[in-house]
Amino acid sequence: MGLEGDAAAFFEGLPLQKGAMQPRQYQLTAARNILEKGNALVVMPTALGKTFVALLVMAGVLKRNPCAKLLFLAPTKPLAAQQAQRIKATLELEGSVELLTGEMPAEERKAVYEKAQVVCATPQCVNNDVRKRGLDLFQYAFIAFDEVHRMAGDYAYVPIAEKARQNPAILLLGLTASPSSERARISGMRELLAVKWLEVKDESDEEVAGFVQDVEVDTVFVELPEEMKELSRVLRGLLSESISNLKGLGYEAVMKEPNKRQLLLLQSEMRRRIPSSYRALSELARAMNLMHGLDLLESQGISALLSFLDGLLTRKNPSKAVVRLSTDPRIAVLRGRCHSLIEKQEIEHPKIAVLKQIVGEAASTGKTLIVFVHFRDSAKKLLKELNSLPGVDARLLVGRSGDDGMKQKQQIGLLDSFRAKEFNVLVATSVAEEGLDVVSVDEVIFFEAVPSEVRLIQRRGRAGRIKAGKVTGIVAKGTKDEAFYWVSKRKEGKMKRLLKKMKDEIGVAAAQLESVVTAVAPASRGDAPVEKPLGKKEGQLKMDEFF
Repeated sequence: MGLEGDAAAFFEGLPLQKGAMQPRQYQLTAARNILEKGNALVVMPTALGKTFVALLVMAGVLKRNPCAKLLFLAPTKPLAAQQAQRIKATLELEGSVELLTGEMPAEERKAVYEKAQVVCATPQCVNNDVRKRGLDLFQYAFIAFDEVHRMAGDYAYVPIAEKARQNPAILLLGLTASPSSERARISGMRELLAVKWLEVKDESDEEVAGFVQDVEVDTVFVELPEEMKELSRVLRGLLSESISNLKGLGYEAVMKEPNKRQLLLLQSEMRRRIPSSYRALSELARAMNLMHGLDLLESQGISALLSFLDGLLTRKNPSKAVVRLSTDPRIAVLRGRCHSLIEKQEIEHPKIAVLKQIVGEAASTGKTLIVFVHFRDSAKKLLKELNSLPGVDARLLVGRSGDDGMKQKQQIGLLDSFRAKEFNVLVATSVAEEGLDVVSVDEVIFFEAVPSEVRLIQRRGRAGRIKAGKVTGIVAKGTKDEAFYWVSKRKEGKMKRLLKKMKDEIGVAAAQLESVVTAVAPASRGDAPVEKPLGKKEGQLKMDEFF
């Protein structure tokens, strides 16, 4: 598809390496909008090219000033390294592109900041250097925040944005496929980035339709066997007992069946009342342990529940709540029932059989798959189950934490092997959700549902990036698994409606501002001195000269 009119002229004038990029019309339009209007938030599904929009914007900044320094932030070292490679391969630069992480000594980082024209870095590293070593963010003409939905709470993106937005001369750009379904969360990002423009695209937009790969979405619902429902009833009864006790202590649960978020909020309230709330905190801890055990049973299986119950007995320095729970005769009976079912090999979670069938059939036709699993122990169990199938070579991708965690070099090496099709099934925890360059996946499987629209979109985005793909969710009926499934779908729809509304609001506000400026402009003519725009230097090109 060829470029038309102003877009073609704009592209021809950018400092890009020959043949390095074949931008799409909507990407160029987005870049022009951002360069013209200012700080922006770009929301596009995976495979529509958010990074290419950022590269075009960076090229636009360099067209104005070939010596401009640029900063590209990404949440992890693999992502930062990936973006550094893309920048090196795409932009015509006067200086170098350098990767910075906390693994590099501080003195070496200082030298890199001084010499590099483009720095790709993790936000934790940059924030530490700003706070402790006096790194001057104002030396940069452009700062990108990849996976900007992380910009909340105490995440390092927040202080960096707060500092950078103090200088209007810095162009700030946030990139994400899934910001949030909460207006307050998106508004927080907009405020932190001083956003002037919201660029939103989804699969339904006419201008991107030709670039969206077909992704078949399927959901397989399974029924828990009666043996598992029996175990579930025991846990629910114990949980109900704890909730009643909390009510008796003066703490009202909002819902008949409270969720984990409500219990965490209640915990915060109780901690503000210490020492009078010690008894209630202990009861709440019991409730949270029971809820976790119930989640494990219903979404992962009997083995996962048993491992958790056995772990209660071996915890170091157990709390009173854990001791009380682990010595409860009803828990002992529950543990014995789990042992019996597993030893007789009578029953396991029905999702496992469904997963093995899907993976086995796909692998037999030469397809590659990612299986997302929430818990690391479950991922290890599923890895063993899948590798027992003919034609399946499955390997595990997990995060860095814990004794069995993977270092970032190991993660990158494993992904390189998967990309080269040295094995065909990647079993991954949440570490594989964001922005990984895994382009050849034919199918993505959710072993359990997630309650977050952000995580749903990130996971689903691993399929259908350069060719048609499939996404399959396996959901246990009548459990929190099913509740999470519907919650995430509802939140995704809400997010799309909210983004459209907010984009319209920004457009109206910009039009009103332009109208006011136009109306006031004639009155400013005359002998009165005209103030120079803040941050605009002598000889700096006007925006219309970019194009």
